Amino acid sequence: MRTEILQLKDLGRMPNESINDTESIIDVIKSYDELLEQIQLPISYDEAEVLVQIFPESSFYDLQWSLLKLVEAVILIVDNDKYIQLINTCPSREWKELLNMRFQNYLNSKGAEK
Repeated sequence: MRTEILQLKDLGRMPNESINDTESIIDVIKSYDELLEQIQLPISYDEAEVLVQIFPESSFYDLQWSLLKLVEAVILIVDNDKYIQLINTCPSREWKELLNMRFQNYLNSKGAEK
């Protein structure tokens, strides 16, 4: 497993963005952002299992979208059931719902291609 992903695991789940965030949040944002930017696709299923666990409950300075892009890339290397299992481990209800909705849209677009 890549060092960046292990470091993200050590950072833990992204906190929720808040209007009450202090200046110290900038260092936290920078840590997540730099690690996420270093990860090149493709990622393994094991790596996706780690990443899906760090979604914030709602949002964290738009970094959740970088996380989403990485997790969704696993669709290409696993079967549908395994991907759904991955989605269901997401601790955020909001992001779990979005991942499911986007997966359904992906499946629908695949059906339209045939």
